[in-house]
Amino acid sequence: MRPGRPAQYLRPTLLQLLALLFAVPAVLLSLGEGAAVSFSAGALCSVLPQAYFAWRMGGATRRGAAQAARAGLAAEGGKFLLSAVSFALVFAVLRPAFPAFVFVGYGVMWVVQVAGAIRLMR
Repeated sequence: MRPGRPAQYLRPTLLQLLALLFAVPAVLLSLGEGAAVSFSAGALCSVLPQAYFAWRMGGATRRGAAQAARAGLAAEGGKFLLSAVSFALVFAVLRPAFPAFVFVGYGVMWVVQVAGAIRLMR
């Protein structure tokens, strides 16, 4: 299996941004501004760490297999840390009006990310 091109790792992130572009107005029109802000905050808790991971993995494809594997583990750890910090900031600073929608937004973006990753593996 040959390593992918750096742009391939950005596809799940771009799919998430596209889904966010369509989902936020739908939530805004159907449930109101508070729900849309909460949904957006949760979605960004997924999109931003995924973008960091894609950026790190794009650079890792230029290295040898052992170095790429180590870089992948480091990128995954950074992604986890960014997700945890993002959630902490959302609940400490933003104090969402609808906390459940924070997790709904995160979950929707996670599903899009997994679908993009499965597509990338094919």
